[in-house]
Amino acid sequence: MTDSAEWDLVDAAPVPSPLPPPPPPSLAAWLDSAGLLQSAAKIISVSGAEGVDDLLILSSEDIETIIAEANLKLVGGAKLRRALLELKKSRIGSSDNNSDYKSATDDTHAAPETSTGEAAAESLVQETEPFLQEAIAICIDRSGSMGAPFAELHLNIAGADGVAMTSSNKVVTERQRMEAVKAMFYAFRDRIESLGNGGTKSATHQIGLLQFDDKVETLLDLTPELDRFEAIVDDMKKRGTTAIYSAILEVARMLEPVFASSGSTDLRILVLTDGNSNCGVSPEEALSAVNKIGAVVDAIIVGDQPDSNLRKIVATTGGLCFQMASLGAGFELLESESVVSLKARRGGAPKPAHVERPPVDFGSIKVKDLSVAPPPVRPSVDAAAAAKLSRVIDVSTSVDVVDSMRVGAGTTTSALSKRVLKELRSVASKDSSIWLHSGEGVHLFPSESDLTVWRALIEGPKGSPFEGGVFSLSVRIPSDYPFKPPAVRFETPVYHCNVNDSGAICLSILAEAWSPANSVPRALEAVRMMLATPDTDNALRQWIAELTISYRRSGGSDTRYLDEARQRTAADASCSVEDWRKAWGGAAS
Repeated sequence: MTDSAEWDLVDAAPVPSPLPPPPPPSLAAWLDSAGLLQSAAKIISVSGAEGVDDLLILSSEDIETIIAEANLKLVGGAKLRRALLELKKSRIGSSDNNSDYKSATDDTHAAPETSTGEAAAESLVQETEPFLQEAIAICIDRSGSMGAPFAELHLNIAGADGVAMTSSNKVVTERQRMEAVKAMFYAFRDRIESLGNGGTKSATHQIGLLQFDDKVETLLDLTPELDRFEAIVDDMKKRGTTAIYSAILEVARMLEPVFASSGSTDLRILVLTDGNSNCGVSPEEALSAVNKIGAVVDAIIVGDQPDSNLRKIVATTGGLCFQMASLGAGFELLESESVVSLKARRGGAPKPAHVERPPVDFGSIKVKDLSVAPPPVRPSVDAAAAAKLSRVIDVSTSVDVVDSMRVGAGTTTSALSKRVLKELRSVASKDSSIWLHSGEGVHLFPSESDLTVWRALIEGPKGSPFEGGVFSLSVRIPSDYPFKPPAVRFETPVYHCNVNDSGAICLSILAEAWSPANSVPRALEAVRMMLATPDTDNALRQWIAELTISYRRSGGSDTRYLDEARQRTAADASCSVEDWRKAWGGAAS
């Protein structure tokens, strides 16, 4: 600006000084306002931040590191990202407003169409938001046959003599298949929302919705705003015949723009239907459209006549096909990680590079087998970790066994090895102070070659539906232990609301309630206690939580939870402690 222009500015009407900004809130108070009170201490400790402004200088990679090291769950991570994004945008907007007067009075410069603050905010949005991980196009059948009744297990009420009723005389109510499919859609939508979506631009998943009978109608294009589906789905009515393949063709077109713009985004088509397609395009045409974009097709069947050509499409695209007999089974299915996320289905591996699928003779395709439950999901284990667990030591034999153990090369510090060995010696010498109580029913088997890698066995608590079962767990001790909790995961499937289908555990002692005063044995004993006392307020599987609540509220009359947990325990956890010792290389001693 010239000197003359500067004098013009001085001679202009006086401009009131802007009010000073309000003092920033304390970091703990700001985290509380973002819904992160329980994790505030960990976030502050991991980041080293002394105030809110300190977080603003961190990169998106730094934020992801904080999320990981503070052990934030999916929802907690999303809350932190969203709060930081809003804070950055508000600070940029505030600083941009301070230059409004100069921009307005300097008529030698044309006002830009987009403010610096807006551009910077948009840049921050692009930096902060995670990439679109998965786009899911959902096809809901609304043909006339969807008015048929669909079994919904209601309550398993004990008889007058106090003996629980058998599977042949449980109380069953019925609703139409259409209503059941709507309920399943909402369960799926809510599970997607728990991954961090909530109508914001930072969604990692997007959903599109189409309904079909003899006609195909797109109800909502791909969107992260999952609350927009409520009124639309509620208004769906049954009518007409069934054009499954036309629906698949249309949603493949819906996914084409995502395929063209991002090779790293998973593309999926989910078909909710009750039977056979009897009009519309051919299955070959539908499959060709799906193969063009490399999408995966999953199908959930709520009838007793699944379409064989749909099952062929599912098989060719690498999808899954489920046949549901009750609404409860559908809810449990749709809470599974392998159904909600293709990335989880791959054990956390990224999407493979797109390879064009070769043309196939449709008539020669084998139909996809029908399942009633999702495949188990377990994180991939590298060869080195697997080798470390191939031989383990039973520390209950003697203190000498512990003293002979080695520290894995390059994996521990002297302080860490001393701490871990101290805990193991306490277990071997029967020192009860290392446990929460007595340590009954918990068995520890550290790796023969690395102190930081353990196996563990937990016996089902007496009086619980897990009594008689023995559950295997893996334990990883971090390099900054005991300031960070061990990573504990069930390897044996367990029917419990605080354990998801990949074995992850929601338990405060393994997260926000951890302190260096705790120990790995105490944490494992807390896991055993959790089996007998489910925390339904912090469930990872909401359907099991609902059954648990119903059992409690009915005074034990509704036995669905007990029945299923006992049945699963008998099927999955029948190996004895001695059987496990033999399986683990004899549990060397």
